[in-house]
Parts: sequence; C-alpha cells; structure tokens
Amino acid sequence: MTIVVAEKASLASLLRSLRGEIVSARMGYPEVLHLKIRDSDGDLWRLATQDAEWFPEDFVGLVGQEIEHAEIDEKTGELHCNLADGSVFAVQPAKQEASDDPCNWELITPGGVGLEYGPGPRWQISDANAPVVGRNSH
Repeated sequence: MTIVVAEKASLASLLRSLRGEIVSARMGYPEVLHLKIRDSDGDLWRLATQDAEWFPEDFVGLVGQEIEHAEIDEKTGELHCNLADGSVFAVQPAKQEASDDPCNWELITPGGVGLEYGPGPRWQISDANAPVVGRNSH
C-alpha cells in the first residue's frame, strides 16, 4: 500500500502499511543500517537507522525475510518489526546526548512520505522529497 499525502498519514497508519520482503540490507557510514522493503505492490520502502542499535546484529540475514507487522514502543521508541519466521527485527534509539543529535531512525514510503523518530521521544512525518531546512540531512 503506497501512502502519498503526508498530511493524511499518521504514525500508526505508516507502521500498519510497512509490510513486505526485505530485499536489501547494507551498512552505510558511520554505522548506519539501510534496509529496502518491497511491498505487495512491488514498491520499495526505505528504512535507515542513524543514532540507534538494531537486533539481530547480523543484518545480512534479514534479506529475504518478510515483515508482517511493525509497531513502535511508545515508552522506549523502539521500532519492532515482526518477521514471518517468528523472529523480530528491532531498532533501539540511542540516548539523546545533544539537542542537535540526528534522528534515530527514518522510514520513507514509496510515495515519498518520511517518518523520522528521535532524538528523544519525538517523531515527525513530512514530505521526504522536500528540501531539508534546519535539521540534519540523512
């Protein structure tokens, strides 16, 4: 399911829509994990960690896994993705150290809606294609 209009998207609707096969998992610099997820329409979602840890640490083993359900723990900010094999892929935000810390993780839909979580207990939904002003770029 492709979500197109950021103004009509919500945290819950974006995470409910995050379903599909993890088709790519790679490391970026510095210690940033990038996943691509192909949904049932064949469209690609992108998930990137930034200031966070993920479990399991062996991200290469995620390729080929199906995300069946995704949710956020409102107390910890952890993103939990339940996989078809019964395991869980989780992203745990790092503790905020400075006011200009980068977001902990970012999800971008095929339609260009961006969901950022962190730093601290905050999240933001925006147009991922819009110019970035006043915040760290990803």
